[in-house]
Amino acid sequence: MSILSVCIIGIAAAVAALSLRRHNPEISMLLAGAGCILIFASALINLTSLYDVIKEILAQADINISYITVLLKALGICFLTEFACDMCIDSGQRALAGNISLAGMYKDVLSTVLSLSGGAG
Repeated sequence: MSILSVCIIGIAAAVAALSLRRHNPEISMLLAGAGCILIFASALINLTSLYDVIKEILAQADINISYITVLLKALGICFLTEFACDMCIDSGQRALAGNISLAGMYKDVLSTVLSLSGGAG
């Protein structure tokens, strides 16, 4: 999916959710969540092809691929955590968002340390 399509989906979901928020906040939240999930799925699909290109470049440059794997895992944890935090904040649950952010940070740090030390990450 192109960036133009992603932007159009995001704007359409935001406008629709905003217009429904006053009359039906539950449907508004679900609509915004569906838009986020669709955009996130698009990013994940593009990420796999990007990983293959990066892996090929690193192989040619004789750089250890395991470092990029650790980086991509950490990036994935950050994306998921940020997505969950944003959804909680949009629904008015700032305390839940803070706890999710904290848990994501701990998971990210622990996963990175274990991967770099040769453990299972």
